[in-house]
Amino acid sequence: MTDARRALPPRRRRRGWLLIAVPLVLLVVGTLILLGVRRQPDLATLPIPKELTQSATPAAADPTPSAEPPEAKAAAALKGCRAKVQAADHVMAVGKDGMRHWADHVQAQTDAFAGKITVGKMEDIFDRTMKAGDEDEKRYTEAVKSYHNRDGSCRPVAGASAKVTKQLNDCTKRGQAQRPVLATAEDGMADWTKHLAEMRRSMKGKIHNPQKKWLKTWRAAPPHINAYEKAANRFSAPRC
Repeated sequence: MTDARRALPPRRRRRGWLLIAVPLVLLVVGTLILLGVRRQPDLATLPIPKELTQSATPAAADPTPSAEPPEAKAAAALKGCRAKVQAADHVMAVGKDGMRHWADHVQAQTDAFAGKITVGKMEDIFDRTMKAGDEDEKRYTEAVKSYHNRDGSCRPVAGASAKVTKQLNDCTKRGQAQRPVLATAEDGMADWTKHLAEMRRSMKGKIHNPQKKWLKTWRAAPPHINAYEKAANRFSAPRC
């Protein structure tokens, strides 16, 4: 007798399993996708690592340096001003020595002509002042160069204290008083250094009739010497 519950063929059994498995897989995949979509808002609220924020944010620019305080600016100005005025004082001091030797040199010839000193005494003064003249020329040239190389100014400085302002004013007054002394010393020292150069050339036999040349220089010298002495005697100014 044939059994009504005989087993199904293998091909039909595989088709039955597929009908059950495929819907289950689709259900699982759909569930995972749905969970992923729901998690996106939560992920957006998670904190961003510090390293990422630092690399993405541009570095802050250094703050602009603050302007120089008025006190410091005034102090620097006063320092430069004093250096300039003191350099002029040095030119005046060196010029004073040189002009004294030049005046003595010229006066010796004047006194010899007037019979106040002997020719021998005149020659002694010539020798003494000529030896000092070489050093006068060197020191004066160096002092003038140093003075001109100074960049200091005594102009008023905004925001300076009353004390610094007064010191700048005093230096300004001294600088103004120095001008006529410096100018007349320059003229007189130019005469002195020119004569020194001529005497060196004369000693080498390079000047024809040196006595005549000297007498011409001697006659021309007094105006510059007198102008210098007048300016130097009038000099009066506050200390800087």
